[in-house]
Amino acid sequence: MDKKFSDFGILYVDDEEKSLKYFEAIFEDVAPIYTASSPEGGYEIFTEHHEKIGLVLSDKKMPNESGLTFLQRVREVNPNPLRILVTAYADLDVAVDALNSGLLYSYLSKPWDPDDLEHRMIKAMKHFCLSRERDQLMSEKAEAFDQLVMADKASSIGILSTGLNHHLRNALTVMRTFYDMLPFQLQEELGSEPKDSSFWNDYYGEVGSQIDRMTSMLTNLAEGARASILKVEEGIDLPAVFKKASDLVLGQDTGVEVEYQVNELIPNISGDTQKLGQMARLLFQEAKSSLGEEGNIEVRFSNTPAGDVQIVFVDNGQLIPDDELKHLFDPFFVRSERPEELGTNMMACYLTIYHHGGAIKARRTRDGRNAIEISLPLNPPGEERVQRSRQVLNQFAEFDTVGGGIGLPS
Repeated sequence: MDKKFSDFGILYVDDEEKSLKYFEAIFEDVAPIYTASSPEGGYEIFTEHHEKIGLVLSDKKMPNESGLTFLQRVREVNPNPLRILVTAYADLDVAVDALNSGLLYSYLSKPWDPDDLEHRMIKAMKHFCLSRERDQLMSEKAEAFDQLVMADKASSIGILSTGLNHHLRNALTVMRTFYDMLPFQLQEELGSEPKDSSFWNDYYGEVGSQIDRMTSMLTNLAEGARASILKVEEGIDLPAVFKKASDLVLGQDTGVEVEYQVNELIPNISGDTQKLGQMARLLFQEAKSSLGEEGNIEVRFSNTPAGDVQIVFVDNGQLIPDDELKHLFDPFFVRSERPEELGTNMMACYLTIYHHGGAIKARRTRDGRNAIEISLPLNPPGEERVQRSRQVLNQFAEFDTVGGGIGLPS
């Protein structure tokens, strides 16, 4: 068998101990072999090692549980490893039905011939590895596409924010000046309080809040336009950056509790301290707005297999609807639970992460809470990242043309 299969093992489950020993002795040089004499033992092995297993073979007739039921449970744990049922001739109809339903990759009649079985397993493992490669390329394609979308969006937002700031700042300055002068002018004109003071107070307050809202939007858009200009420093302690941000945003607010989970040695990174701090403050501001008077925030730090730093920011505030999670970073998306707010805060976070070479996404935790997941490389990349993304997309197109689309049982 090709060496590329050596990282993936084969699990064989059979209640006949002699059959297991025979199987392991013959095929131990083909791939790592796992064996179990019962469905319970096989399930335990698969649950622990399923990411290292590419093929599962099971005898059909065993005490306590049939091979088909066992393979169904295996599929629920991880559908990717291929499944082969070893059965007697009398049960072939059952095996064919299971094959047609997608439960099985293939079936094998007893007694099996070693040469025939080795040929079948090699074919199955090649299929598994090719499918795995395809899935990996699809994942890389999705990531590359997301990077290109982020690049285009970052560029568009920069152009938009520059134009909006240029044309609207002056108008807002005039409005703010008039707003600030209005109380004094009213006092001078009337010489006393207005007849309907509650109307003027409410209206005046609403106008002021809307001016502040537009000013904040323009400020965030301006920050987005400048996000690509990084003042890179070394030795940034990300947990310390987030703790400082939470102190600034939450202050002495005892109604909101923040828990930090740093279970590993998190390396310092290089980046723009000011922009990363601003991003952390915006995340806490969003969470505080969602939580209201009280709630909990968790900030988890860990290392990814790729060597990046991962940050998971979780709060138990008002849930963002599932169909809105993917739009959370769009600057002008109106959120159903907070229609008065636009997404410029999250857009600024999005652009900061993008220009640091990382990735950010909104998701739901297993226990149903809002979560923002961030990964940051130790060093910001250069602009060649977009070119690499295009190369991945081209590579996938070539692979897809050659592969012709592989259908797999799930």
